[in-house]
Amino acid sequence: MEKNNIILITGAGGFVGGHLVRMLRDRSGLQIRAVDIKPLDSWFQKFSDVENLVLDLELLEDCQKA
Repeated sequence: MEKNNIILITGAGGFVGGHLVRMLRDRSGLQIRAVDIKPLDSWFQKFSDVENLVLDLELLEDCQKA
């Protein structure tokens, strides 16, 4: 199985999730995919070098995208 160097953070638009994204972004060399159901303009913080996705993880199709 091929390893993927992407860290997936769900709930990334919230206070705790946003700080987790920041911490991992600053401390790792891995690509980060941040996911939340909230619209991007409602996220606590966003980063231009992080893949920010608005997805509903209750939907199988959105889970597969994530």
